[in-house]
Amino acid sequence: MKYITTTLFLCCYFFSVAQTERKPIKTRQYIPLSSWKKIYKKPLTKQDSMNFVIKGKDTLVMLTSVPRPNGAFVPYEYKDSTFLSYYTKIAFRLKNDSTDKKQTMKYWKQPLRVFITGSFSGKVERDFKKFAKSTINHIDSLQIKFVNKVEDSNFIVYSHEDYDYESKINKKSNSAYYMHWSKSNKITKFAMRINTSHYFSDKLRLMEIKRYFIQSLGYFKTIDEFSCDSYFSLCNSKEKQLTSLDIELLKYHYSYGICKGTDLHTFLDQHKKAKEMLRLNPKNKMNFIHPE
Repeated sequence: MKYITTTLFLCCYFFSVAQTERKPIKTRQYIPLSSWKKIYKKPLTKQDSMNFVIKGKDTLVMLTSVPRPNGAFVPYEYKDSTFLSYYTKIAFRLKNDSTDKKQTMKYWKQPLRVFITGSFSGKVERDFKKFAKSTINHIDSLQIKFVNKVEDSNFIVYSHEDYDYESKINKKSNSAYYMHWSKSNKITKFAMRINTSHYFSDKLRLMEIKRYFIQSLGYFKTIDEFSCDSYFSLCNSKEKQLTSLDIELLKYHYSYGICKGTDLHTFLDQHKKAKEMLRLNPKNKMNFIHPE
């Protein structure tokens, strides 16, 4: 008895479709024409054009002896539409009435190296370190360490009375942060400035540092669709905690079951393709390719 399974390989620029039959096994893998030109830098032959497959708006080129791009293959991580709605709003800073899909997700690739100035009490520093480490422990692909020298850091926590470590932060604000990222949307540097006159107690200072820390992990936007105790909630609360949904969103943002640093259009398009494959056959397998 014959059967067909399909494997979809996804990344920011590449996917392929494989069809397999039992006895004999035949495998066909395809790549979009636009991706071929970016990856292989070689002209297509007449035989290549004879094997073109039209899938929606894509023209697919069949791979024969050409090797696939080097990299790690990670299973696609399925999420329902409700979760994805939350995620796209916070990770892509999506506005409810926005039709712009060019926004990109930001993430850390290198470990966070955190420097805290001496403007904060020992209790604030200890409690923040405990919170930061416990948060990062939920994220497999991210690491954190605390350093004693500012020149060893890429993440700075300072007060309005300190040296101005980040000139782009508005000194008139009660507190603020600023981050830098690369062309591939990897966050490279972050600084938060806490106004210790406005946030006059250890509890208030710690709350503000924790809030900015969570936002720093992906240039996340807060929204009004979460309970007030969530760090992703727009609600102003002194009793915030890392909820189970907060943790799930952070883990997903750093999961290799999605493409990193992509724009919203690509993100949504990949999910659309993957979910269509699952609709056609729940046994289909999808993988992301993360190039080396």
